[in-house]
Amino acid sequence: MKRILYFDNIKGVLILCVVLGHTLNLCSDYYGFNHNLFKLITFFMMPAFLFVTGYFAKKSHKPPIVRAGKMFIIFIIAQTIITLYYTYVLGIVSPDKNPLIPRYTLWFLLTCGSLYLLEYLIRKFNFKTIFILSLIVALISGFFSEINNFLSISRTITSLPMFILGYKANEINLKDYINKYRKLIFILTIIITIVFLFNMDFFLFKDIYLKYSYYIYNNPLEGFIKRILIYLVSAVFTISFLNIISKNKTIFTKLGSQTLIIYLTHGVILKTLITLNIMPENAIIGTILTYIIALGGSIAIAFTISKIKKIGGLIHVKKYIFTKREAVSQV
Repeated sequence: MKRILYFDNIKGVLILCVVLGHTLNLCSDYYGFNHNLFKLITFFMMPAFLFVTGYFAKKSHKPPIVRAGKMFIIFIIAQTIITLYYTYVLGIVSPDKNPLIPRYTLWFLLTCGSLYLLEYLIRKFNFKTIFILSLIVALISGFFSEINNFLSISRTITSLPMFILGYKANEINLKDYINKYRKLIFILTIIITIVFLFNMDFFLFKDIYLKYSYYIYNNPLEGFIKRILIYLVSAVFTISFLNIISKNKTIFTKLGSQTLIIYLTHGVILKTLITLNIMPENAIIGTILTYIIALGGSIAIAFTISKIKKIGGLIHVKKYIFTKREAVSQV
């Protein structure tokens, strides 16, 4: 599939936000500061990634089961390697921990694979029907504590609405609606941000993940109402984010083509830095350095792997040409 600069820019900016969000998450626990900036970033970070995932799922010529299988294979490999590393090197995971519960950031691989399989169902319905149905299921799921992180089921259910929005974007002419209400969405984003800054503790840290049941509250209805609000806020923030991204080549474009490897590796680097307790004492300096090391390290790994693939491809092409010439010369 031909790469689109706009979507590479989106993915490039988002992966920077993902690494920043996870850095803030772990450093807030390490240094003892609050999770408020992480909450703010999370309102659009993963929803936008899910939207883009849905958009490209619709355009893909590969069958959903093939794409799902690829994601599940990557998950199995990454889960195995990272679990061994966390268990026997860092010592932060028990050897008997359920292997079907994804390690830290790996939930996204399982969720993507499951969402690809759900395409067979999504295709059968128009946008309005399947979107409303997915929202109802996502909201009701919070009342069942049995729906949890096992196989990333809770995340898959709550991710479905944004995936469908991306998947059906062209069908409902979403771009026209976004352009029509661009100013209103921007104003809403500013208002919501200001309100959030003055009421940072309104949403619990666990609310933002959309994977926990409502029973983290004394009254489950409170969790239900907050999940509705999170969906509304995430929709406004995500659309606003999509509006400000350039359609031309930028410094983020190349980065957007390497997001999978960066996503898979940055969490391991972060966990290593935190676990080995080699962080500076100053919280601000420590957080900034951690971000730079995690981002820089994961980008270096991603582009190294990309370079190796290109070299391997060139060698294969050269061998093919040489073989062809040799065959022709013998005729």
